[in-house]
Amino acid sequence: MNSNFRKLLGITSIAILCLAISIYLSTDVSTQNPLLIQGTEMSEVKISVSVDEAHLSQIEEISQQLQSSGMNVEQTLSIIGVVSGSIKPDHINSLYQIEGVKNVESQESYQLAPPSSELQ
Repeated sequence: MNSNFRKLLGITSIAILCLAISIYLSTDVSTQNPLLIQGTEMSEVKISVSVDEAHLSQIEEISQQLQSSGMNVEQTLSIIGVVSGSIKPDHINSLYQIEGVKNVESQESYQLAPPSSELQ
């Protein structure tokens, strides 16, 4: 195996692990829209912001700029270049104006049935 493949495999493994942890920690959204967070004046969309490779070393500053643009930053994953959180839908387009922001995606939520469920 060459070193680039090992690096890619390592990054992919970390991304999968982070996704598994976020799924494990998610709340039961089976009775609500998984893209909306309740308890706010206006519903917020859960999002993940990807930072381009050229700006990975500045991810903390980008995270602060995202907060200044109205994003509620919940987690900054420096290793894989992802900032996750929530934002009012009408503020999403402003995030693309921040230098280093590559992409903004809505987060999908999944809820596994409990072990005692007949679905298991």
